[in-house]
Amino acid sequence: MLRSELISEIANRILCIETYHPIRVGVSGITSSGKTTLANELMEELRKRKMDVIRTSIDNFHNPRVIRYRQGKESAIGYYEDAHDYNSFKQKLLIPLGPGGNLHYQTSSLDLAKDEYVNPELKIAKRDTIFIIDGTFLFKKDISDLYDFKIFVKTDFELARKRGAKREERAFGSYEKAEEMFLKRYHVASKLYLEQHSPQLIADVVINNNEIDNPYFI
Repeated sequence: MLRSELISEIANRILCIETYHPIRVGVSGITSSGKTTLANELMEELRKRKMDVIRTSIDNFHNPRVIRYRQGKESAIGYYEDAHDYNSFKQKLLIPLGPGGNLHYQTSSLDLAKDEYVNPELKIAKRDTIFIIDGTFLFKKDISDLYDFKIFVKTDFELARKRGAKREERAFGSYEKAEEMFLKRYHVASKLYLEQHSPQLIADVVINNNEIDNPYFI
């Protein structure tokens, strides 16, 4: 299936959703599955259709380093359990945009580079705004009901590891070191996520993204 056709079809489905509050679209998948790219493409497609779209990520709601790395920088369990501040993510973004919410939201809680909490001025969403949010562990059971449309991007671990290692080569100093981090940390954590929360089973749409130019609905 042409990628543009798939993105267009997802946009069609989102625009069929009827709510009295902003539409919260979650895009999840294992690390380096292609979820961020797909979320950006979906944002562009909806904006072409003159929709008001806000784009953000759970990665804007990290825990500070003292929490994030308390089980070790290479710990898979640490990444799985401690990387993100789920309470802030829910209380400052997802819940205010949902049923009965006051529409006052913020799209980040931590400056990752400075390792400092941020408290930006609250923004007010319009009721017809569409929020597109991506993240690896986005559909954990205690937050999975806080989305109005869930997309799971399925990519084989080996392909995702190679793509991710190439992307992170400079950050880790070499392709080999980046690949090792995927093997030891990121994808071990991703496997725990799949085993414990079965995100692909609760998603509204599951996409096979092994071939970037030829994705398809599962």
